[in-house]
Amino acid sequence: MSSLSDSSSTEHLSHGIAPKARFVVSPHWLLWLGLGAAATAGSCGFPQEVNLSLGAAFVVVWALVGVTPKQMIALGVDALIELYFREYMVIGEEKVPSKGAVIFVCGPHSNQFLDPCVVSRGTERDIRYIIAAKSLRRKDLGWLFKYADPVPVERQQDLKRAGRGKVTVKGDRVVGIGTKFLEDFAGEGKFQILVAAPAGEKAKPAPARVKEILGDDEILLEAEAARDRPEPSKFHVLPPVKHDVMFESVYSHLGGGGALGIFPEGGSHDRTELLPLKVGVCLMALGAMGKYPESPVHLVPVGLNYFSQHKFNSRVLVKYGDPIAIKGDGAILRMFKSGGDLKKRAVGDLLRVIEAALRRVTVQAPDFATLKTFWVVRDLYCPTKRLLEMSSVDQVLLAQAFASDYHRVREDPAVDPLLDRIRNYSRKLSGLGLRDKGNIKTALLVKSHSKANLLILLVLRCLYVFLLLVVFLPIFLALFPVYVVASKYSTRKSAEAVAASTVKIKGRDVMGTYKLLIAIPMLLVGHLLDCFLLRWSLGEAPAMAYFFFAPFAQFLVYKRIPELVEYLRVTRTLAFALFTKDQTKEIVKERERLKTEVRELVDRVQWGFDSELVREHRVRRSDTHDSFRLDDFEDFEKTFSKSMAKLYDFTQGDIHDDLLYKND
Repeated sequence: MSSLSDSSSTEHLSHGIAPKARFVVSPHWLLWLGLGAAATAGSCGFPQEVNLSLGAAFVVVWALVGVTPKQMIALGVDALIELYFREYMVIGEEKVPSKGAVIFVCGPHSNQFLDPCVVSRGTERDIRYIIAAKSLRRKDLGWLFKYADPVPVERQQDLKRAGRGKVTVKGDRVVGIGTKFLEDFAGEGKFQILVAAPAGEKAKPAPARVKEILGDDEILLEAEAARDRPEPSKFHVLPPVKHDVMFESVYSHLGGGGALGIFPEGGSHDRTELLPLKVGVCLMALGAMGKYPESPVHLVPVGLNYFSQHKFNSRVLVKYGDPIAIKGDGAILRMFKSGGDLKKRAVGDLLRVIEAALRRVTVQAPDFATLKTFWVVRDLYCPTKRLLEMSSVDQVLLAQAFASDYHRVREDPAVDPLLDRIRNYSRKLSGLGLRDKGNIKTALLVKSHSKANLLILLVLRCLYVFLLLVVFLPIFLALFPVYVVASKYSTRKSAEAVAASTVKIKGRDVMGTYKLLIAIPMLLVGHLLDCFLLRWSLGEAPAMAYFFFAPFAQFLVYKRIPELVEYLRVTRTLAFALFTKDQTKEIVKERERLKTEVRELVDRVQWGFDSELVREHRVRRSDTHDSFRLDDFEDFEKTFSKSMAKLYDFTQGDIHDDLLYKND
């Protein structure tokens, strides 16, 4: 008998408690039961709507009991990425530590609530994000954010309240008129005051730190205000906030080897360069190391590089940089533990390291015009064949190489004048409805075809585009109202965001979020309404077919919209090549002159030579890289897109020297 007993059963019996068997049923059986219930109801003669509703009820129960909130959010993230982006690219994911404490330092924060989805999709780590507590109080999305288990942080600007009376500002003094400063600024901690700007002033006001409340009608500031306000103005009180609980939660999470995500710029924005980074990420990393020295913290820079982030069917490249390791016996941590000025110095040193790492994984420019110029510099420097084959990843990496080294080479007197000429060239192309690559393709057309052939190609292309529009028209009509309403709604919300922010330019950083927020419910409601109308007018079979297959067809057409746009651009390029041949020659010759100057300048000042890609492209000095046969491409259709491949018949002759007209 004793040989059949184990220690655990002996222990239970010795206490007089018999072990209880547990009958476990997997929740996944609910899916089978739902299928069976729907099939059984159908065989009993119930309408299809009842059968579907019965099966859907089992699926809902399965989702509630068989899928964790984290799993549901992961599925939702995948769906959002699939819906919003045409191309999602990741490089450097192998650099992310598979275990241990990690802080993902992400930037630029240029797509509000989509940014965390984009970062999480590229790594297997389960990331908790630092999120503004204000976002959790949102009525539309706050309930959803809570399921992601974020770490909320209060911000002073989110708690601001209107002050009583009006104030004037001169230097470091604020004088009140009908104010109650002693009551409005009562409490411990550092208050701030935000004085409203006068009507018509474009510059947005910045808050000022309060040093001392001298009375109900006078305040002493820590420093002189950015500008005096002699006219009585309204003001807001920004109360102090305590982050002790938030920091303890962060320390505990990192001490247990968890992953944390943070956008150190603070709020989202649509600028082309990083905003000044907040010190919070340094305090979290160093504080966690100080409290849990046995759990080393790695900071992973994450660069978010968007192509038109405010548009549906856009593209994004996520680049994970080299981890920054904080050593337990390092000088920075020792200074941080010392406190006082040494602690401030440690935080500042680490912040500079983080900022440098972020700049290495993003494309930075003083403004959008300069950023576009870097794109053209990239295109002019590349060998033509390489340019037309280049992947989106390499496009970003090359532009990043030129942008990151711009601060060094701009001291050369030839750099800025050349960039100005490139801007003028780009403006000419825009006026003609072309881009730089479109200019190359226009030259290919003019070089390789007579006017008669171009006219035939143009007619065929117009017929082809017309056929596409006819075939896709029903689905376009179904999607068009959603597109219009989502665009209008997001534009209005972006204007509101710009008005409430001191850093946004056009508010493009919020447009993607609001487009999805309005488009998804509209699509669902519209689809159900269409099914009901079909059921009422045509019967059950068409309604059921539409219910299951229409979303798939709509999704395919939606993903093909960029290709249709490319068809339209090619048609416009054909028309331009046919009717403006002399103008085409001049603009292509201008490109040749700029190309020569760009290559000479880049080589002379070694612009971007820290990048291996830039150094590789110096092999263009070999004639074979600027003189090529178009049938040399490994995949001609992929290179020029299907529309270009169907349009052109390039199997003749060599095209030399970046498509110059040698014989003209």
